[in-house]
This record gives sequence, structure tokens and C-alpha cells, in this order.
Amino acid sequence: MKKYIIVTAILLFISVGFIALNWPLLRAGFTSSAYYTLQDKWEYDYYTPELLKRAPRISDHYNFSYGRISGSEAEVFTIKFYGVSSTQSIREYLKAEGYEPQTECNVQAECWQSSTVKDEVSVGNIQSQIGVFIQIYRPL
Repeated sequence: MKKYIIVTAILLFISVGFIALNWPLLRAGFTSSAYYTLQDKWEYDYYTPELLKRAPRISDHYNFSYGRISGSEAEVFTIKFYGVSSTQSIREYLKAEGYEPQTECNVQAECWQSSTVKDEVSVGNIQSQIGVFIQIYRPL
């Protein structure tokens, strides 16, 4: 009986430690949205796709967001740059990454797509203030 209690206590200790160490990852798997900056290292590493990580920083003032759209089973990743209005360097970057501009777009922006990934990339100006956004729509 004493061995059973010791083994149970050890397993409980290991389980609690595992949950405590992995809590940010477990929490992120269930979240539907996140707003963060480059300084929020854990969120930046977890939520930000490589395309946005490598995107040119056209302003010193920018932030990121993530959202899960449950009805369409998709994820949306966005970076917003404030105080700028030109998207030329972003267009050049997307072309270099193999994206092509699309003739039609479902949003008020430029839409880009690559033949190698299912992501749909939108680039445009923020309507409520001076700024530019890059948004990735990723179907699950």
C-alpha cells in the first residue's frame, strides 16, 4: 500500500509539473485570438507565420494579431504598421517569396497567392488611421 501511495504521488508530481511547464502551449491551443508585439516573445514565436516574421519592417511602430475563425475553419494572421501608407516594399517582398497578385479580392485590399501554399495574403491600408497591414488567411 505504501508503494502505491509513493508511485501515485510521483506520477501526480510529474503530471502537475508537465502541465505547469506547458501551460502557455496548452492555453494557446484553445485561444481564439491574440494581440501581441515583437517583445511578447512566446506569442510571437507561437502565432507568427514565417512569411510575417521575414516581412520588411516598414515602420518602427507595428503589432501582430492572430484569430481563429470557427465558422470557416480558418486562421488569420496580421501585422499592422502604423504611420506609413506605401506598400511597395511589401509587394516586392511578396513577389520575391513567390506570390502573385490576384485580379479579384474578397476584401478591400490587394490579394496575393502562391502556387505552393494555400494561404491567401492581403495587403492594404488601414481604413481608420494611417497605416498598412499584411494579412494571411489560412484555411485549416
